[in-house]
Amino acid sequence: MSISLRIILFIVSFVVAIYVLRRIRKAKLKIEYSLFWIVFSFLLLVLSIFPQIAIALADLCGIQSPVNFIFLFMIGYYLYFVVVDSHDILNNPYNHRIDSQSSTVIRGTIYSKNGKKLAYTDTKNTESDLTDDTREYPYGNVFSHAIGITTHGKYGLEKMCNYDLLSSQTNVISKIVDDFTDNTEKGCDVHTTLSVNIQKTAYNSLKGYKGAAFVMNPTTGEIYSMVSLPSTINDIWDQIANDPNDSRLVNRATQGKYIPGSIFKILTTLEYMRENKNYNDFHFNCKGSTTINNVSIKCFDGHAHYSEELIDAFAYSCNSAFSTIGTELDMTKFASTAKGLLFNEKLPIEIEYNKSEFNLSNESTTFDIMQTSIGQGTTLVTPIHMAMIASSIANNGKLMKPYLVDKIESSDKSVVTKTENEEYARLMTKKEAKQLQKYMRAVVEYGTGKIMAYSKYTAYGKTGTAEIDKNNNVNSWFVGYGEKDGKKIAI
Repeated sequence: MSISLRIILFIVSFVVAIYVLRRIRKAKLKIEYSLFWIVFSFLLLVLSIFPQIAIALADLCGIQSPVNFIFLFMIGYYLYFVVVDSHDILNNPYNHRIDSQSSTVIRGTIYSKNGKKLAYTDTKNTESDLTDDTREYPYGNVFSHAIGITTHGKYGLEKMCNYDLLSSQTNVISKIVDDFTDNTEKGCDVHTTLSVNIQKTAYNSLKGYKGAAFVMNPTTGEIYSMVSLPSTINDIWDQIANDPNDSRLVNRATQGKYIPGSIFKILTTLEYMRENKNYNDFHFNCKGSTTINNVSIKCFDGHAHYSEELIDAFAYSCNSAFSTIGTELDMTKFASTAKGLLFNEKLPIEIEYNKSEFNLSNESTTFDIMQTSIGQGTTLVTPIHMAMIASSIANNGKLMKPYLVDKIESSDKSVVTKTENEEYARLMTKKEAKQLQKYMRAVVEYGTGKIMAYSKYTAYGKTGTAEIDKNNNVNSWFVGYGEKDGKKIAI
């Protein structure tokens, strides 16, 4: 290799390396996203400074020329990038190249499960001029956390599907015609699984409170509703951004971490069943409170439930019984069961969320064990996670992977991608799920959820009231599912 060629290669590789590092720092992209250019720059440096090393590498791979070696490496990584990494990198919130397409591409429409527009672009009848376009949300704040916004950054589906909404995905001929005729391209439409009726019902039920609701289909994984209140209001953005105590930008349904209260007794019950095959023989005499190792736990208002079987203790949400059960459990096995139900684990969902926390171990004190067993202590859960657990119980132990996007459709109405129902994991055996179904039905028939006993559907559930401070402030919960005409819905 001539000296002049080596100098040129060195200069080119050095400039490329500096440029890549500056772009990584400026764009805040993960360094692996630019792995190709970093390795390519390194190989150019090797070739320019130590050509004999490059030649040896080429010989080792059976390639005649070191230049061919670098060329084949580039082709290989390019194919890997297109197949594996391209969508995630293009959809990265720090990638402003996609957003730059908003000046030439009409952002696609987001539809509900039944074809109603949840978000669309108003072009003011001037599709050739997109400067005055506005993004419209027909249902206002009802879908604010699920759909998100495109101003002041992005979140929700507007963020998750940003690449698709700004990509036409039409055939090559159509793109060429658009280029030559100056026609404005239209981004793909996103068809979601969200139900307008269910979303509005959940929103109106929580209106006036701080809270969240998450509703899904146990047998398919379709997400019907995701509500978080208070909701985002675009016209008071400055107030939200400048108030550190304003939490309305947090999606409480997926990111809110709450003390579970008695809904956690679902896990305590499952663990007791696993450690005691004769759980049907359980008997407890509730006197309204219990004391173990100088730690006392009271039932709600100190109410005594007297003689109870396990199903009764579950239905009445007896703190005395469950705190006692907790002290009899193997903490290693309990932690394993919690992990199997996705505590401290990643959830199978693409939207942003927080992990639920379970902290018991063999070093835990009696106080911690008794508190955790009734859903107090340091245990924290998210509504989406508890809905997944309820969903798996309703589906006889199988958790279907939850999803919000049913299909992506191009402007010429061809389907770009279609989500298929997918079993994520079996969280419990069918027998265990059936037993928990029986207990959750008892809650509704004669226990703490009996207000739903005479509903037009068959309800199963577990109520919860979690103490969050010493001022009698509480988190109120309901986790369960409903069934009618062979169809189920988990909440």
